[in-house]
Amino acid sequence: MTASDLHSALLRPAVLQVLKAMGFSLAKPAVVETLTDLTARYLLLVASETAQLALNNHGDSQPTVQDVRLALEKVGALRPQMRSTEEAAKGYEKIDGVLDPFEDLRGVRNLVKWAEGPIHKEIRRVGGLDGGEENNVADLVADMAENEDYVTAIKKKHSKTAEESRYQGTMLGKDSDLQPVAIAGGAVDSLSQWNSRRLRAAAAERATSNSSAISSALSTPIDTETPEQE
Repeated sequence: MTASDLHSALLRPAVLQVLKAMGFSLAKPAVVETLTDLTARYLLLVASETAQLALNNHGDSQPTVQDVRLALEKVGALRPQMRSTEEAAKGYEKIDGVLDPFEDLRGVRNLVKWAEGPIHKEIRRVGGLDGGEENNVADLVADMAENEDYVTAIKKKHSKTAEESRYQGTMLGKDSDLQPVAIAGGAVDSLSQWNSRRLRAAAAERATSNSSAISSALSTPIDTETPEQE
């Protein structure tokens, strides 16, 4: 099974749950596969845009909430939404006694309203993550931390002891811890020591080469042209 096949297999149950929550009881396999592929492409687009914005905004790969929001705006998930030039034309607005640049938050409010509304509640109920009669965003986040997702449930079903070691180093588990590689009979004990020595030797060689070049330049006589005597 390729990585793409595995990702599709993990995403397909979520797509089926959304379809069931929307009232569909039957669907052709080709339709499910198409919807799964579209969902994967959309998620990849949002993730790549978020990563690029994080790199552009603060020079690292750790996105902030603002990066996610800008990515959602860019892919058209937040509607309605003014353009940046239209927001700039609005000037400033006073929020809690402080003047801040105007921001069109209608799209964000609509997303929060959907997350707290009956459609998302039904999706969560079908997926086995219903948190109660009334949900707000804070309750949803807390509920996600308390409940297991279906991937974790499947992993525990196929592993009686529910140990993560069975899946360590795979896509379903944690990354394997890097262990030092010992070198027997050599001048160094590990690859890291060998690499450190190699880097130090290269740095010393560059320093020697630069100092030699400077010394040669200082010791080389400078020819000056003297005017010819008539």
